[in-house]
Amino acid sequence: MTTRVRTVASARTGFAGETARALASTLLLLGLIGDRRVR
Repeated sequence: MTTRVRTVASARTGFAGETARALASTLLLLGLIGDRRVR
């Protein structure tokens, strides 16, 4: 039971990390595109 809870918790944290990483990369790309458009 404890191992299952640990697996679910690690999966949730991993998912959150991947989502945050994807959002950060998207924001970086949008920032670069906006910077190019301004120039």
